[in-house]
Amino acid sequence: HLIKWPRFNGYGFNLHSGKNGDQAQYVGVIERDSPAESAGLKQYDRVIEVNGVNVSNENHRQVVQRIQALPGETRLLVVERDAFHVYTERGVVLS
Repeated sequence: HLIKWPRFNGYGFNLHSGKNGDQAQYVGVIERDSPAESAGLKQYDRVIEVNGVNVSNENHRQVVQRIQALPGETRLLVVERDAFHVYTERGVVLS
């Protein structure tokens, strides 16, 4: 759960899309002393849900809109990149 801070502009992370047609969304650079760092986000975390909605079939623009939908806060379900591959190889659906 990320909450914007009055003294900080935004949440403090970049969002990146997968490559080669992969619509996956990944956490990019985490700014120091940011809400994202405080919440425990890590670079390369894969975004699974935003505000309770699975975003695996949504494009970058749609995911950004979901992140911005609630004023001042957002809820992300993320999984570390390596863990994502382990879960999907085992047929585990993340939610």
